[in-house]
Formats: sequence, C-alpha cells, structure tokens
Amino acid sequence: MTVTALPLVCSATLHSLEESLDGETTLCRNFVCRYVDMWPGRFVRIHEAVTAGHREDALDAALSLRSSSLMVGAARLGELTSDLIRVLEMDCNAAAAKKLAALRKCGNQTAGQLTASYVNVA
Repeated sequence: MTVTALPLVCSATLHSLEESLDGETTLCRNFVCRYVDMWPGRFVRIHEAVTAGHREDALDAALSLRSSSLMVGAARLGELTSDLIRVLEMDCNAAAAKKLAALRKCGNQTAGQLTASYVNVA
C-alpha cells in the first residue's frame, strides 16, 4: 500500500483512543486539539534540525511526531514520518530534506481534517 492510499485520519483509531480514555470524548477532543495546535511547532523543529544537519535532533522530533500521529489516527502523516525516520537513520540528510515538503503538506491537511471532522464536531 502506498502512503497516499492511507487515510489522512483513521476514525477507528480515534474511537479506540476515546475508549482507552474510558469514553471521555471531551478529554479525547482536548488531546487531539493539543496535537493539532502543536503541529506547526513540531514541523518547524523537524525542518530546522534537518536543514541544520542535526540528525539526532531531527530523529527526536520525528519520533515524537510519529508517536503522537499514530495515537490520534493520523495514518498518512505517521507513515510519512516513519519514512523520514528511516532516511535519517541511514544518515541521508539530503534525502531527508527532500521529504520535508510532503511532510508539511500532509501535516497541514491532517490538522485541517482533524479540526473539521473531530475537534469542531458538536
């Protein structure tokens, strides 16, 4: 399966997250809202580390983004971040830099979809 075939947001994962929080929808929405709010800063941290050639900082930021993305059901962003991590682990900074535009685009789309379809749903 290609990365683009993955959904931006997997509603089953969001439902599972709600269940793990004892069905506390408000608590889950607050968590997802924080994830969305943190997205721009997370991307900046990854971007700056990659462009500066700070591999360890880039890996740390990417691992954090992947973990949180998988928790909220951001399947496509999680997989793109996994791809970035693989390239960083191979110490291919130029290849990592080439992945940043797709990561930014997917992250922005994911944040928008989470906000529209989950955070702002009454």
